[in-house]
Amino acid sequence: MPSQNPRVGVCPRCGDSIRHRHVLVEYETGDDVRYWAECPGCGGVVDPNA
Repeated sequence: MPSQNPRVGVCPRCGDSIRHRHVLVEYETGDDVRYWAECPGCGGVVDPNA
């Protein structure tokens, strides 16, 4: 069964896992999908793919 809340990356500040439910902005860059998300660990707004 696929995850209802997939992981999109990790916080570059604290290393906590970022899940899709934390995403604030989702955008496309060519063939790639990127995110800005609120980290559940440190509360920062980060790029989990950085």
